[in-house]
Amino acid sequence: MHTMSQLLAEIGPFHWLAISAVLIGVEMILPTQYLMWPGISAGVVGLLGFVVDLPLVVEIGLFAAFSAALVVAAHFYFPGAVGNASWLLNKRMDQLVGKVAIVREDFVHGQGAVTLGDSRWAAQSEDGSDLPSGTKVVVLSAESTLLKVKRFTDPRQ
Repeated sequence: MHTMSQLLAEIGPFHWLAISAVLIGVEMILPTQYLMWPGISAGVVGLLGFVVDLPLVVEIGLFAAFSAALVVAAHFYFPGAVGNASWLLNKRMDQLVGKVAIVREDFVHGQGAVTLGDSRWAAQSEDGSDLPSGTKVVVLSAESTLLKVKRFTDPRQ
């Protein structure tokens, strides 16, 4: 037990920088962003340790406070950084919602074909109107392989 307390008492700035490197290194391998903030916090505590000689309890407290503050800040200032976009993974149709497409075949009875990127999709107008070929439309929803669309109105005009 005595050796464990000696080991903890000898933790210095280089140890904090090593912890930081390990956490950020593991974060680079994993597709999350959960370890990045504690990794940055450990780095800050390590750099602070070169400037000020702090007791271990204070260093651990600073590490916890910095980690919590960075996690909260990331949640509010970088909402996409916390994995919110992962719900679209492997949901190709849901990724099309909000995209602008071009009508390639005149809509008849509210149905026709649109081109989005390099793909041709069956589409149905939201209000059942017929749209001429070349009209820009925006995708409202996607059901199976059918896109629900409406005429695109450019907000800049």
